[in-house]
Amino acid sequence: MSSAKDKQDRIRERIAASQDRLTRESEVLPALPPRKAPADAYPPEDWRTLAQEHPWLVVAAGAGAGLLVGALIPRKTGSKLGTRALGLATVGAELALALSRNARDAAADNAREGLARLDEGTAPLRRRAGEAAESASRSARSTGVKLAAEAIRIAAQLRR
Repeated sequence: MSSAKDKQDRIRERIAASQDRLTRESEVLPALPPRKAPADAYPPEDWRTLAQEHPWLVVAAGAGAGLLVGALIPRKTGSKLGTRALGLATVGAELALALSRNARDAAADNAREGLARLDEGTAPLRRRAGEAAESASRSARSTGVKLAAEAIRIAAQLRR
């Protein structure tokens, strides 16, 4: 019996040592960086968010619905409806082009006004910057002339 008790004691000691080693090593491990949940982890709340998240799915569903409706409508009705739909689509396209031209013209006018206001607002700053640059240029030129004269004077003294 003593050999069985000795084996149990050794097993208990090994388990305790293993648990101690595990707690020491787990304290040394770096923290795991947080992971973002996948985009599909939360279902969309309404149709609008579904369409924003999966626009190609909406296009595919529309095409499928169009094919289904086209298969269910008789040909004569379809051709009449198609002709009318084509006419309405043409009118809609023309209207969209006209609206886009108006929007473009309005944007161009607003841009011109903004540039004019910007030009008027920055004119005094540009004038002051030009005056400062001119003053700095005159000062640098006169300092350069003085330095050149002094250098010529020193060179003349060294030649003597």
